[in-house]
Amino acid sequence: MRLARAGLVLLVAAVVTSCASPEPSGHARPTGAAASGDATAGPPRITLPLDPYQVSDEDFGTVSRALAELTDRCMRRQGLTYEAPAPQDTAATSPTGHERRYGITVLESARRHGYHLAGAPAQEPKQPKRSKAYQRALTGTGEPLGGPGEFDDGCTGEAHRKLESGIDMEAVDLPQWYKRDSFQRSLDDPRVKAAFGAWSRCMAEAGHRFATPLDPPADPGVMGRTVTEHEQSVAVADITCKQRTGLVGAWQQVESALQRSTVTSRAAQLRKARAEAARLVARADRILAADGG
Repeated sequence: MRLARAGLVLLVAAVVTSCASPEPSGHARPTGAAASGDATAGPPRITLPLDPYQVSDEDFGTVSRALAELTDRCMRRQGLTYEAPAPQDTAATSPTGHERRYGITVLESARRHGYHLAGAPAQEPKQPKRSKAYQRALTGTGEPLGGPGEFDDGCTGEAHRKLESGIDMEAVDLPQWYKRDSFQRSLDDPRVKAAFGAWSRCMAEAGHRFATPLDPPADPGVMGRTVTEHEQSVAVADITCKQRTGLVGAWQQVESALQRSTVTSRAAQLRKARAEAARLVARADRILAADGG
């Protein structure tokens, strides 16, 4: 199994097979500034230096549609109707969407949905009952085939092979790995830790005790299966404290510096990543053009 299956391609595969959920992704109420949620600043626009080297949000949609089209063709050859999954929130699933990279940032969404994604169903949607023949055709049996490293991965696997053939998918996925590394390293930076401390003190003033903005959505007492008033109040305080302390800007500045260093030290690898991503998107365009889509 190649590296790329753990990044962009795995993410797209989840969209095609509808087997993944979006990533973040006495009830005390906020008091003072954190209570009002009246901060006037809109959500910060988050861009990072590694963004230009990977598949863009728009092109990610193109690649997803091409994989779905190839999967559909394969299923139809077997006399089966492919049930494409409903579209997911692109901000949560796209490789460059940064709306929640530093936690939630959209105040109006927090007021209504807390930490849940806007438009997410109130309850887990029931998966349609599919026949064994359908599931076997879609994802295969997993049984090994003749060649080394080959196994029965059904129409999903066939779609990937047709889309990816001759393209260095490890190169395509490399910027995302670098981004994961820069995010993890940013957590150890003293400036980010100081921003966390200021945010935490602001949250404590509002009646919510958390050390970092990564903590509230991971707390089952805050984010459960359904949105509650408590969750909404914590989410509003979270964003308001981010705005008061400048946490998102400080965090983005630190991570951007880390990524600029990577862009310089890994220039050749990133040029190849951008070229291979362009080849992938161009092939996806041709697949959709052949289908009339």
